[in-house]
Amino acid sequence: MPRTYKTDAIVLGSHKLGEADRVVSLLTAERGKVPTVVKGVRKVKSRFGGRLEPFSRIQAQLYEGRNLHTLTGADTIETNAVIRDRPEALKAGLAVIDMFSRAIPELEHRPRTYNLLASYLREAAASATGGAAAHTFRAPALGAQLKLLLLAGYLPHLASCAVCGREEPLHRFSAATGGALCPDCPGEAFNVSPETVSLMRVLLEQPLSKATRMEAGNVTVHETWLCIRELCRFYLGCDLKLEP
Repeated sequence: MPRTYKTDAIVLGSHKLGEADRVVSLLTAERGKVPTVVKGVRKVKSRFGGRLEPFSRIQAQLYEGRNLHTLTGADTIETNAVIRDRPEALKAGLAVIDMFSRAIPELEHRPRTYNLLASYLREAAASATGGAAAHTFRAPALGAQLKLLLLAGYLPHLASCAVCGREEPLHRFSAATGGALCPDCPGEAFNVSPETVSLMRVLLEQPLSKATRMEAGNVTVHETWLCIRELCRFYLGCDLKLEP
């Protein structure tokens, strides 16, 4: 099997390696998340230039190594620079790729995960290009995070109490129990508003393109993110650091 291959990839982030190299995390269409060394990229005359900024979508040529793959060529498909240029879009986008970076194992074939992130970036870039209001970037980011949990096999129970099936009121959330709880059922949980439970249901059911038109208040956004963070901690063993 050839050790050199081409694939579409999205840049999740990077860190320094030695004096001139970087290790870049790429989410690829064929091989999932690929840790990739880029030699000499920190030199002034690096041929990769700005192609490896977060959110960039590239066609990458890679050489498969034992621990790290090596980037040998890259052509830009979409820079998505407009996301980096809008502070609200950047904040939401970084929260999304933070979750993708932490929640996805390396080198697993996950084309639907790649397509989800590519779809999110298209919507975020379109909103940023169109001059969308600041609040419109948060709901799509939360939607992408919830859909990533869904793809990973963890769908929170939101239509009724996860313990007794009571439909309302649902004022608590428990990752350990699997979703929303009514006031009477036991379980280690924290309080959330009915609006938060409703928002999560809608974001899971609707495509990301519709999330760009949703308005969510600061409290609802924060509570939704807390639910996502707790689900990631309990089921995926990762701790999210950035809130949209």
